[in-house]
Amino acid sequence: MTDMSRDELVEELQELLVQVLADAEATIESLRRQREMEVRTVTLRLQTERYRDQLDMQDRLKLLGGAIDGLAKTAESLPKSQRDDIAAQIAALSAQVQQVLAGGPDKPMLLDQLEVWTGLRKDHAQDKKVKTDANRIRDFVEYAGDKPVNRYRFSDFQSFTNVLARSPANMTKERTFRGMTRAQAADHNDTLKERFPTLTGKAIETNYLSPLRMFFKTMAAEHDFRSPLADMSPTIPNTARDSVVRVPFTVEELNIWFKAAAQEKRPDLKWLPLLATLTGARVGELIYLQGKDVRKITDTLWVADLTTDLIIEGEETERQIKNETSRRLFALHEVLEQTAFYDHCAKRRADDWLFPHAFKHGKELVKDPADAASKRLNGRLEKLGIHRPYETTFHSSRHTAKDIMRVAKIDPRTADRQTGHAMKSAGDNYGKKTLLVEEVEVLVALKLPEGLDLSPYITKPKPRLT
Repeated sequence: MTDMSRDELVEELQELLVQVLADAEATIESLRRQREMEVRTVTLRLQTERYRDQLDMQDRLKLLGGAIDGLAKTAESLPKSQRDDIAAQIAALSAQVQQVLAGGPDKPMLLDQLEVWTGLRKDHAQDKKVKTDANRIRDFVEYAGDKPVNRYRFSDFQSFTNVLARSPANMTKERTFRGMTRAQAADHNDTLKERFPTLTGKAIETNYLSPLRMFFKTMAAEHDFRSPLADMSPTIPNTARDSVVRVPFTVEELNIWFKAAAQEKRPDLKWLPLLATLTGARVGELIYLQGKDVRKITDTLWVADLTTDLIIEGEETERQIKNETSRRLFALHEVLEQTAFYDHCAKRRADDWLFPHAFKHGKELVKDPADAASKRLNGRLEKLGIHRPYETTFHSSRHTAKDIMRVAKIDPRTADRQTGHAMKSAGDNYGKKTLLVEEVEVLVALKLPEGLDLSPYITKPKPRLT
């Protein structure tokens, strides 16, 4: 082969170039057909075949790269005037092959695209969710570096997941870890005699892997590359902490709580414990109630209405809800008519917050009123000795409400409509999307647990039936 003429060498190089182009065209056509098939049905079999095809193409390209190396050695034996020209062509071809093997040209940088992605998600998810997802992806970038979006490998995500399993759950709140990255905090936590509780497997999946998976799926579609998370998801180490199952309050715990809460001067601290337990509403739903939202749908039936917009400074503002099933009416138990709750509501104008104290801390506006209220109420539970981290918190009142309805044999669909949980089946989605008057009648008269003492709240006699 060392005796090849310049023309023969050029001819062989041209043949290799033609083969590369043919392979590239075949690959493009193959990918187009595979995408059409995926639109019809995404199955493991198709994903496996596509992965095998990609490996075959990589093998062919590697063989081609070897052939190019052979030509380069042959070209070295040619006269210098011929060698330089051939060497330049071989170098260009080799660079193209290497680029294909490396996944193609560099795409945009991750952090730049994160800003774009965050903007696109506006109005498609709650602002808090969008912000939180972006922060979790920045945690990944802090660990793996800011690279073109097509330059991350599966091992980047797996090693990040391994670090998360050792990472303190509340590292941003603990002075011990101030200024540390996730990896540094994990390493430091491992050296402590009493380690701080680490992230649970569920938290890693929901708060980190899920947004990363969604982000890279979007980037792959936008910039035409294959997401490294398309065929496999990082495994969460067995050492990751198990999730703590949240439990309802016992009747005895509720009695302790209500006795103390009924004496509170602030309306939010006084009424939220009772309302949350009787209705199953979330703290964020209760905090954002306005005067207009608590109303009668008949002469005797009271509801809270989350289907309308908020009125803020005279302007209608879309009410932020967790999901579409949260946009609902929920029934208010008849026992509230024996309390001063409706008197409190009557003092508030249509666009007034029912619980204005939750929106300010001194003279400063609170950035996240619902989160602040939750922490404040959990602090009260802690002082009363009935708060257990993760297990028994203010959110446990929502679990308690579900138990009360279950024991009272409330239809599960009605209970889900009351609490804003997603329907369990397609059939459950048929019919009116909010509670029927007949369902409100049942929920208003819901039988409460034996031994539950609401006397600290009771200030009026039970209304007579007419």
